Amino acid sequence: MKPTVVLVHGAMHTPWVFGPLSDRLTARGVDSRAVPLPSSHPDSALTQGLTEDVAVIRATVDSLQGPVVLAAHSYGGVPATWAAAETGQVAELVYMAAFALEPGSSMMEWMGGDFPPNWIHSPDGLAVKAGDVEQAIFSGVDPDLTAQAVKRLNWQGMRAFTETLGAAPATTPLTYIVATQDPSLPPAVQEQWAARAAHSVQVPSGHSPHLSHPDDVAAMLAEAVARAAERA
Repeated sequence: MKPTVVLVHGAMHTPWVFGPLSDRLTARGVDSRAVPLPSSHPDSALTQGLTEDVAVIRATVDSLQGPVVLAAHSYGGVPATWAAAETGQVAELVYMAAFALEPGSSMMEWMGGDFPPNWIHSPDGLAVKAGDVEQAIFSGVDPDLTAQAVKRLNWQGMRAFTETLGAAPATTPLTYIVATQDPSLPPAVQEQWAARAAHSVQVPSGHSPHLSHPDDVAAMLAEAVARAAERA
């Protein structure tokens, strides 16, 4: 059975953000599916948390036939790590400028216990939005594409940051795509996580390599799919 790439977006995003990457994967003959995380929602009162994100990823993986290459961006690396630990169907876990936290830790802990001062809090206190997203998230991305992406950003549920990572896979092969010009997730930190991966590559990208360098990312994912197919 041919492996499928399951794409997990970052905080505030929707599956729309993977459109350019999905097109490149299709051109390479690779099937992909993007997961809508419930922690991201236009209504702050309806945002959910990390555990719900994990459940949705698990459900998506379970719905597919054959092995899965699970590829996550930014915050999406946290629920993807947990989901990969709970299913043997994930043949490779790919971090795309993503958080590869240790079990028992949280995004809030990684951020030092508080959000950056320019982040926006919802009036109900249930969710947040990042500030200066054009630079922090979309630096190096085509301006028209950036404008479309910014319009689609949602509130991100507070529990996505405060809930701790429950598990990480022990034997699943890891790949890390390091964004060497990332202003949000320091490249030095990404390199530390990449050192634990079986495969890694550097992309001269800001925080969204799937938007600024979709061909490079698609090539890496196609290689992961080929490895997964060989192991199947």
